[in-house]
Amino acid sequence: MLNTIAMTNGKPPLPPPAVAFLCDVSEEQVKSPGPDGPIVTSDQLVSCFSKMIPAKDTPEIFEEKVISQVRDAIKRRKHSNAVMPELKPKLEALHAKTGGSPDKLYAWFLDLLPADNKDGFPKEAFMAMIMRCPPDAGEIPLKNFIAGIEGNMDESDTVEKLAPIIDKHM
Repeated sequence: MLNTIAMTNGKPPLPPPAVAFLCDVSEEQVKSPGPDGPIVTSDQLVSCFSKMIPAKDTPEIFEEKVISQVRDAIKRRKHSNAVMPELKPKLEALHAKTGGSPDKLYAWFLDLLPADNKDGFPKEAFMAMIMRCPPDAGEIPLKNFIAGIEGNMDESDTVEKLAPIIDKHM
């Protein structure tokens, strides 16, 4: 979500150390992380959001630059929570069939994109931003693949839309 806020506002994606700094992640949080990294509190998120927007910005600008992005992320997450129970077995089968191959999974991902967006999304961005893997990784772990797809779904992503594209790559 923080990367979405940054990129929507013309900034580059945030590396993990920058996210940790913005969220005031403590050593204790780093030592006992959740399954996807340190768990931050709502107060830490509010503090982070306030650091991302200049103090001179009005509440309306804060609403536009941050809060609207948070609302969109919540909508996307609710949608993915509804779709993933049916979609996850299909994604797991695709991952197994491809052996987690970055090239094969990237080819599948490109088939999800509209034709005019395919050239603008390089494999390195797919690996780093969607799969959260090093660009030169030889395999995408199943956990990263599922989390990457689930975390980047939008409300137009349905089982009916995605299943034929999965089947094409099986």
